[in-house]
Amino acid sequence: MDLTKIDLTQFDDVITQYADDPTVAYSVAVLTGEKLAGDLIQRACYRQLQDLQRVDNDPDFPYVYDPNRTQKIIQFSTLLQDPDSREPFVMSPYQMFIVGLLEGWVDPRVAGGKRFDRAIISMSRANGKTALMSVLALYNFLFGQPKANRQIAVASADTSHAEALYSYMRQQWGALKKGPFSALQKRLKVEDNKVHMTIPSQATLMRKLSAQSAPSDGIGHFGFAIADEYHLMQDRSFINSITSGQAFLPSSQIIFISTAGVDLRSPMYEDYQRYSKIFKDGQYNTVDNILFLFWQQDDDDEAYNPDMWIKSNPLFELPEKKKVATQKLIAERDELASTGKMPDFITKNMNRFVNAKDNAFLTAEQIEGAVIPTEQFDIQGREVFVGLDFSAVNDDFSIGFVFPYVDSDGAHKFHLYGHYFIPWEKAGSIEAKEKKDGLNYRHSQELGYSTITEDPYGQIIQRDVFDWLLNFIDVNELDVQGILYDAWNSKAFMERVDNIFPDTLIISVKQTIPQLYEGTQFLRDGLIRGTITMFEDKVMQMGLANAITVGNVSGYKIDKNKNTAKIDVVDSIVDALYEGMFFFDNFTNVEEPKHKSMFDNMSPAQIDEYYRTITF
Repeated sequence: MDLTKIDLTQFDDVITQYADDPTVAYSVAVLTGEKLAGDLIQRACYRQLQDLQRVDNDPDFPYVYDPNRTQKIIQFSTLLQDPDSREPFVMSPYQMFIVGLLEGWVDPRVAGGKRFDRAIISMSRANGKTALMSVLALYNFLFGQPKANRQIAVASADTSHAEALYSYMRQQWGALKKGPFSALQKRLKVEDNKVHMTIPSQATLMRKLSAQSAPSDGIGHFGFAIADEYHLMQDRSFINSITSGQAFLPSSQIIFISTAGVDLRSPMYEDYQRYSKIFKDGQYNTVDNILFLFWQQDDDDEAYNPDMWIKSNPLFELPEKKKVATQKLIAERDELASTGKMPDFITKNMNRFVNAKDNAFLTAEQIEGAVIPTEQFDIQGREVFVGLDFSAVNDDFSIGFVFPYVDSDGAHKFHLYGHYFIPWEKAGSIEAKEKKDGLNYRHSQELGYSTITEDPYGQIIQRDVFDWLLNFIDVNELDVQGILYDAWNSKAFMERVDNIFPDTLIISVKQTIPQLYEGTQFLRDGLIRGTITMFEDKVMQMGLANAITVGNVSGYKIDKNKNTAKIDVVDSIVDALYEGMFFFDNFTNVEEPKHKSMFDNMSPAQIDEYYRTITF
């Protein structure tokens, strides 16, 4: 949906009412096409205009926009210095848009309350993120709410990134207190050092924090926090240590700011998937307290069209910035492309999530493109191939289902479904295993994709898996065409399967490249071409993202690059495809039975006796 094609006359009332407001000016420029922007920013601009209408038209909408608050922080920013020229800092239009949304929207039900208690803001690197965050951090340190006992955090995943933002902000304060804020400094007596800044008379504290050095027993109650380089955070434990402390602070706000990353297990990527879907569905009112701003290219191929780069590099709206940066980015792109590192450019400079592991099985875009809504495919009563990947001590027991089907256009397709049995013995608890694997198994269980073991020792009981499988097949009335499995640790389980399904094709799939290559290639090609679909199953998506390819002259198979990268579900799907991929073809991997010999059931002595009695 191209929002630049919409009729903006529907917003004439707010455009007139807020004629001088920079958030409205930016939104109109984007939605008229005057300022080029990607799909997600177009939607954020549409949301702003729509929300301004809701202030007067929606009695259930509790928030108010105060343009005076926006102007105050913009005027404050002019007292700071540009990091390069040392001239007064001048916000670009996109930066005014950001601070206006963060500071201009308020919740009148709460004294000093802000509408957006959580914000996720992303753009390519070198687009002024540090300068912008220093404006916000200093402003809230000096003039934020409440009037006293404010705690502010400048945080990141590691010490070096936290230090960079804090040092820049402290440097800005150093210039302010000697110049325009000298009187303010005399009144407040701000103290600052390499660790924190304080206003003793207001019991106000600003600290720099990192996930590496944060204490495990809590880090404080921060009414305002900035989490820089969000993509580097491996899990939500550090984030939760901040947000949990904000639960009873009605005027709190946390801002996550970052460029996209290459680790698809990161909480930032999970948030990106969630909120981008909400925005593309136009369901803004389901996240009224969340600000989501993502400047990015709409397609990887736009890396070869510099005229489109403003989508991920909003500072290109300044002609001098665009001119200098474009040539450098072209050179960097060409160099990375020539060395096989193009995903690095797409991630850092186009701000798109890319599965940039060496020999990655699929890209993030390819995985996302295969997802369909659950209402588009009903598994009830369908033919299915079942793949089984048995667990080791710390592995999931994965069952992969491959459903061949014909779509409404008559095309032959396959739908993937998975279920996972999750042990936690090795990790010590399900919480620890979630953190180690980077997956929310408890949420997956709520959605019906996972079963966390109830064994008090945290181990998988194969009888429970067997019972679940039989019940799943029975309840959904599945027509099982074949059961395919990795023979490792499978003997007792498969004997039970053979007894229950005596007339069903059951094949042990050797885990070697010659046996796995065709199914692996079929899976990859189908996901890329759109002939293989799946639901919004995070465990399956993460398995596909974790998978890399290893091979030799005879082909390739999937593997993983570290122990915590779970790919069990992909193994089970590839096993199921060993036979399932031939469903629409007159072909099979089943070996023809060997020619029976009359001697098959005879002992050596009987064979000897047979020939001794032959007469000629």
